Amino acid sequence: MPRQKKIRSLKDLLVLAKKLPGQKTLVLAGADQEEGLKSVHAAHRHGLIKPLLIGDKKRIQRMCRSLKIPLRGVEVLDEPEPKLITAKAVGFCREGRADILMKGTVGTATILRAILDRETGLGRGGLLSNITLFDSPIEKRLMFMSDPAVNINPDVGRKADMVRNAISVANRLGFTRPKVAILAAIEKINKDMPATVDAAVIAKMGETGQFPNTDVAGPYALDIAVSKRAARIKHIEGPVAGCADVLLCPDIHSANILYKSLVYFAGAEMANALVGVKAPIVMTSRSDSSLTKLYTMALSVVLAGSEQK
Repeated sequence: MPRQKKIRSLKDLLVLAKKLPGQKTLVLAGADQEEGLKSVHAAHRHGLIKPLLIGDKKRIQRMCRSLKIPLRGVEVLDEPEPKLITAKAVGFCREGRADILMKGTVGTATILRAILDRETGLGRGGLLSNITLFDSPIEKRLMFMSDPAVNINPDVGRKADMVRNAISVANRLGFTRPKVAILAAIEKINKDMPATVDAAVIAKMGETGQFPNTDVAGPYALDIAVSKRAARIKHIEGPVAGCADVLLCPDIHSANILYKSLVYFAGAEMANALVGVKAPIVMTSRSDSSLTKLYTMALSVVLAGSEQK
């Protein structure tokens, strides 16, 4: 298989997803939801996915008529009970009948429990984490961040696993040697700021080869990670300084604030996927733009093949 050319923007990601041979099947768990149906329909219309809808069939049909979404050729399974919806959707992904799992009306806690169930879930023994892609607002290039949605206050071991998940996604998109910045408020180790200590540990792991073909540095404040000028002024050198591909945030609070700052202050579109399991998971927010939802579908399509390995 030829090496994937490095993806440089979300538009390039969408083009790549459309070019991949064979449509991936996306199962929407709890499909009697307008936003979910509209997102899946848009992805289907772009030729990205083949939908498999599970939920209250009569409600789904009514909603599709109201939204003028055709169901010809789309499989709809009638199941009104949330736990059974989730069990069937997860089972389809585990058995290979579906390639991507998308959350609909079922609760987040319900679907995560089913995904992470040791006997019947989609786990691979690793960490589930969110990877977000966005076009840099200051340079023409694609960037990654983690984790604004799943890991609340990860310890250093979980952060290392989050780095591994991010590297895996970056590699799939043609980043043969991704540059990872472990973020904190300052560049020096301060025992009163645990994020700086964790960052130094992970950077040392990188130095000792625990993240192959990856440059890892930290602790880095955000300006040092993304601005060569700031790095030069502060006399910070190294392959990651000013040109990080991946931003690992200290906790869910900082990651979520950075995510929403990019969206609402910089007008950024995003692509998101929950990774670390046997099939990529789509959990879009109702406030996400239609374009972000489409890019998210495209990312999951691109990742679907590699997640099965």
